[in-house]
Amino acid sequence: MRPTVALLAVLAACAAPQKRYDSSPPSVLASNGVAADEGLETDVAVRHRRVLADAAPVSLARSVGGLFGGGAGSPGPVVAQVAPSQPADPEKLVIEAWLDLRAGDVGKLAAEIRTRVEGDGGRVVSENVIGPTAAASSAALELRVPPGKAADFQVWLGTRAIVESRRVLASDVSKTLFDQELALKNLQLTMTRLQELAKKDMPMKELLELEAEMTRVRGEIEKLEGAQRFLLDRVAFATITLTISREGGPIEFAPHARIHPGAHVATLSLLDPAGRERTRTGGGVTVHIARYLTFDLDAFPARGTDTRAVVGTVGSALYSSFLGAGRRRWLNPYLGARGGYGYLSGEKCFIVGGELGLELFKHRYLLVDAAVRALAFFREDQTDVALHGQLGLEVPF
Repeated sequence: MRPTVALLAVLAACAAPQKRYDSSPPSVLASNGVAADEGLETDVAVRHRRVLADAAPVSLARSVGGLFGGGAGSPGPVVAQVAPSQPADPEKLVIEAWLDLRAGDVGKLAAEIRTRVEGDGGRVVSENVIGPTAAASSAALELRVPPGKAADFQVWLGTRAIVESRRVLASDVSKTLFDQELALKNLQLTMTRLQELAKKDMPMKELLELEAEMTRVRGEIEKLEGAQRFLLDRVAFATITLTISREGGPIEFAPHARIHPGAHVATLSLLDPAGRERTRTGGGVTVHIARYLTFDLDAFPARGTDTRAVVGTVGSALYSSFLGAGRRRWLNPYLGARGGYGYLSGEKCFIVGGELGLELFKHRYLLVDAAVRALAFFREDQTDVALHGQLGLEVPF
């Protein structure tokens, strides 16, 4: 009886329906809402199945359970993670500023600006100070400072000087830099392809054409890289241009003479005296503004029956470019013309003449000058011609 019951139990167990897996376990992508074709495995599952087929039985069960979620130790379906959004790139701004300042001590302010800029991590690109440091009349500076400190620097300038005008410009060059980067990548890719082509055998003509194209592309790359470096430098440092003028106007830091007054001895010799005294000696004064403008007034005493003579002229002269152009210490010749008004032999007359002169000694504080002039005196009834000589000293004023 007992053997019969045991046999019936075995037959019943064998007749029970068995669970079958006609398809692969569900894909992780499908479990996360990604549709897949029924009865087909993903490429990833196929590759892993081939690898797992060579593994040990224990490893196979463990791996299958971990990959397809069928084992008890499976961590469950993998949920796709959304990557956090990257922050947008900050604007690439080129900051420029132009300021006109007025200060009591230009040289001192320029030195303070230089110290402040270097302390902020910037640099002074150019500096032009007119006059000595203690008495500078104006200055012009171009500065490069970090953009984050440009605003504070301008506020500081307002505490050190009077800001007469200010202009600030911020230009966004983000798109320009982005376009340059794309163009560089394309050109570099083109250069790589050209270099690969150059390794192949080809006719000489085609090789030369290829070399010319490579030269052109290389030039474009270098040009773009240079422009990009320039823009990046402009972004890295703000450019500030300053003009500083002295409060109260400029001062004269190097005294120079505006006029040279002086005195001289003179002679007047008539070529045709006609019963008058031929030569008379006198003297006068000179006001020398420049070589091209001098004023002379000479007086000669009466001699015999002839009355006194007065000669007042204004003249202009030029130095010889072949003989020092007036810049030598000794012997500077010049040639000019004169005209004026005078008094001769009791009559008023107009005077016209030419002049040949020589600066015997020329110094900053003294000028020794000699000249010979041929003058024509136009009187009512006749014209007199005379030689007029001068030897004088002039000092600066």
